[in-house]
Amino acid sequence: MAVDLWTTGAHAPDRRFEAWRHALKETHLDWELGRSEGRDFSAWLQQRDLDGIRVVDCHCDPCHGWRGRGQRLVETEPYFGVLFEISGREVISQEGRETVLEPGDFVLWDSERDMQFRVIEPLHKLTLLVPKRRMQLLLPQAEHYAGTVVRGGRRGIAGIAGEALRRLAEDLPYIEDEDVPQAIGPLLSLLSATVGVQPQPGFVSSAHRDSFQRFCRFIDRNLDDPTLSPAVVAKMHGVSVRYLHMIFARHQSSFGRHVRKQRLSRCFVDLSQAPERRTVTEIAYRWGFNDVAHFSRSFKAEFGISPSEVRAGRA
Repeated sequence: MAVDLWTTGAHAPDRRFEAWRHALKETHLDWELGRSEGRDFSAWLQQRDLDGIRVVDCHCDPCHGWRGRGQRLVETEPYFGVLFEISGREVISQEGRETVLEPGDFVLWDSERDMQFRVIEPLHKLTLLVPKRRMQLLLPQAEHYAGTVVRGGRRGIAGIAGEALRRLAEDLPYIEDEDVPQAIGPLLSLLSATVGVQPQPGFVSSAHRDSFQRFCRFIDRNLDDPTLSPAVVAKMHGVSVRYLHMIFARHQSSFGRHVRKQRLSRCFVDLSQAPERRTVTEIAYRWGFNDVAHFSRSFKAEFGISPSEVRAGRA
């Protein structure tokens, strides 16, 4: 029963959050992280491999993070994640679909799509990282269910699945190695069946998904262009503006919201990685914001920390 344990208590106070960055990368795939201001940071986790499924029981203080193309490029295998909230609250966003997870809720997420999270209060959660090839055997077209949230407190199959995840967190160190296949196989079947009967967040055809990805790649390459607009993107791809807006709506997003989030992310990176090169105002203008006060409010709402605090190294 090989269980890996990790805690910030093993590190000096001024090194704990940096140690947490590394621990999260080792257990939960690659993420960019920021911390909430004005408090010491504490986290604890245990990890165990159950028949090829990475299971992580995690406690952590408020923080926020995101993963995008840069994080995905360094990973060799795609996963579906099952994230179960045991206590605390967390905001999850994937491809424009944002939801607050309460105790007892769980969500299916896709490691090959952009994702953001924000831990609002001290959190205890359980994460299962399931190789995509395995999940797709149990839930055909599983990618259509990415972002599906199963709400806690419900009766029937949703309640049974939630209780099974809660019990797994409690018993993780105590499952005998020879019992693992009998434990994890039925659990994955139950979770797949539970997700499969939930309303889908919105079916997106492969053609629409390809269009969305082309639009997003073009936007990413031209975020610093002040003339970037729906009309420009539509013209460059030979489609109507109406079609472009429809594609973003199918992905539970909008052109303006997507551009704003990507520009804010670029600003965060510039503020945290090269603080001596440009002022906050220069960085905001560089990425298409022409009202610094509005930029600061949007930045704080998105990341839970102000641009100046990121500049000061408090993220």
